[in-house]
Amino acid sequence: MLICVDLDGTLLDTVPANAASYRAALEELGFTVSDEYYADHCNGGYYKEFLRPLMGGDPDAADVERVHDRKKELYGDFLDTVRPNRALFELLQNLRAAGHRLACVTTGSRRNATEVLSHFGCVCWFDLILTSEDVEKSKPDPEGYLKAMEHFGVTPAETMIFEDSGPGLAAAKASGAAVFKVEAF
Repeated sequence: MLICVDLDGTLLDTVPANAASYRAALEELGFTVSDEYYADHCNGGYYKEFLRPLMGGDPDAADVERVHDRKKELYGDFLDTVRPNRALFELLQNLRAAGHRLACVTTGSRRNATEVLSHFGCVCWFDLILTSEDVEKSKPDPEGYLKAMEHFGVTPAETMIFEDSGPGLAAAKASGAAVFKVEAF
């Protein structure tokens, strides 16, 4: 059985770290975002979509990339604000011990995903980590989950996915796998 898990909001509550690092990056260009707005409108979304309204609606594409790149640089400064989903941590450790393969499928960057997973000592749990750099289409497209299944040579019937956000749940359901919704932890 392949166990796929989303990172942000599912395995880890990274909202505070993501909001703080985006806020710091945006403020360098004269924009901002509140923690509440980030949690309600940005978390789980694709940065090229949610940054646009925060940057006046029609920002230069290079400025959007600059904010995103700067956010990735700043992210490590806020890792102490991240909270693990202890129940899911325990479940994943038990599933791994039972011989199941684990994949992390996130819309986040490889740099930030590796950084936060390393911070919590669990990067080694995953046999595969797929990030925004590994797909052409972000969630809600199922591409990331389908790539994970292809990598391990398994079918949707042999896959379980843990997700939390609207786009992530849509991607998981579209993949055909069994989907488990993670709510507040």
